[in-house]
Amino acid sequence: MKSALMKVLLALLLLTNAAFAADPLPSWNDGPTKQGIISFVDKVTKEGSPTFVPPAERIATFDNDGTLWCEQPLPVQLYFALDRVKVLAPQHPEWKTKEPFASLLKGDLKTALAGGDRALLEIVMATHTGMTTVEFEQIVKNWIATAKHPKTGKLYTEMVYQPMLELLAYLRSNGFKNYIVSGGGIEFMRPWTEKVYGIPPEQVVGSSIKTKFEMRDGKPVLVRLPQLNFNDDKGGKPVGINQHIGRRPIAAFGNSAGDEQMLEYTQGGSGARFMLLVLHDDAAREYAYGPANGLPNVKLGAFTQAVYDKAQKEGWAVVSMHGDWNQVYPFERSPVTAIDILLEPDVTMLQHAEAVNARLLKVYPKGFALDATHRPHITMIQRFVRTADLDKVYAAAGQVLARANVTAMKLEAFKYYYIPSQDIGLSGIVAKPTPELLKLQADLIAAVTPFTVETGTSAAFVTTPDDPVIDPFLIQYVSAFVPKASGEHFNPHVTTGVALREYLDRLLAEPFAPFTFSPAGAAVYQLGQFGTASKKLKEWDLRP
Repeated sequence: MKSALMKVLLALLLLTNAAFAADPLPSWNDGPTKQGIISFVDKVTKEGSPTFVPPAERIATFDNDGTLWCEQPLPVQLYFALDRVKVLAPQHPEWKTKEPFASLLKGDLKTALAGGDRALLEIVMATHTGMTTVEFEQIVKNWIATAKHPKTGKLYTEMVYQPMLELLAYLRSNGFKNYIVSGGGIEFMRPWTEKVYGIPPEQVVGSSIKTKFEMRDGKPVLVRLPQLNFNDDKGGKPVGINQHIGRRPIAAFGNSAGDEQMLEYTQGGSGARFMLLVLHDDAAREYAYGPANGLPNVKLGAFTQAVYDKAQKEGWAVVSMHGDWNQVYPFERSPVTAIDILLEPDVTMLQHAEAVNARLLKVYPKGFALDATHRPHITMIQRFVRTADLDKVYAAAGQVLARANVTAMKLEAFKYYYIPSQDIGLSGIVAKPTPELLKLQADLIAAVTPFTVETGTSAAFVTTPDDPVIDPFLIQYVSAFVPKASGEHFNPHVTTGVALREYLDRLLAEPFAPFTFSPAGAAVYQLGQFGTASKKLKEWDLRP
């Protein structure tokens, strides 16, 4: 997850310009569903409003399978159980002739699951029990780290829905406490939900099996028994919420008939409430199943017509995956790329920047070194461009750079500066915005403009499975870079690091010996978290 320091760096970046009205849900298309979410959050978080809800009571519950991540062609935990059957088969020769295991070992999943809930329960009990809770947790961690979806080849933890990740982050930033309330196994989910969703294990409610306290080798352990303890599905969900959370949610999110009672329970409270169901109607990007609205029927995760009709009657929001989401998964290749066209300074500036960086690290070791991740540079423009036009962007920018004779520019570094945030600051060396530099920026903007788009989503940036959501304020910053950080607002600088403000004040009080430097090269980077130049896409060696 994001480090505290990097969060501060993003805040400092945004402080360099006027405040932005950031879109908190960029992967959601504008429409009634998105506006309904934002309106609800505004209602319950506005102090003095009759619908205001204190932070302690802002409870949101989310189903997992089919709501937060993909559940087709089979729920992920079932794939885990099937793999466990293969691992355990040598210890159970009787499985060769005993159903449903015999069919599973032959690869005949249809016959194995023909027994319905009874067969599923037998598979789970045989593969999820007999070990301690600590041992089971490690088994799950090992499996989830490498197991991949049969259709996409992606890790299951990458098969999460980008719009729902944004929704979780949006609610969290507005004082909500998010819980998973799933029919899946509570101890199957807890080992990885914090890393994937930002939801810690104590905020996970799910089905469970019985456990027993024992002393093994002189150590106290809990042993998992082959007996169902609690089924957290359908009517069990409100019961689980009451037992584990102790507060009625004010918002609930699901995708199937198994979530109906959770939404009913949420709606039954007083004050502002929000209920939402995800309808899987996008066979091209994910799967299409219902059987609501004539979609194909499924045995697991069915969204029935009766539930759909009830949602319409009760005013529950229904998300059309096809119509309401412009992106489904974080790994989708975005039609838009967030770029930074930058100048790479010569050795003179590098030496000065590295010297300052060394001083800052000495007094503030929590800061960052100037390295491949924090490469010294001067940002000229940041824009969202069409991915299909990247080669045209390179060609257009390259022509501008060639005409400008960039390496002949003489830039004057004339002062230190820093942007404050609480007790620390982001420091840099500022260069004068010469007429030549301003013209270069204007020409680059003009050259790239035919290929730009107004905005993008997290998919336009370099992200990781551990941190797939880009802060919406950064998205808005890039959208508004022209004109809010260009032209008369342009502040050409090379970032040198982070330190306490007390030290930076002393640094700024020191006499600054102006020096002249020149650009040595230029490059296009894809932006990453916190506005960093994360992935080099194109570079030009401008030396004669």
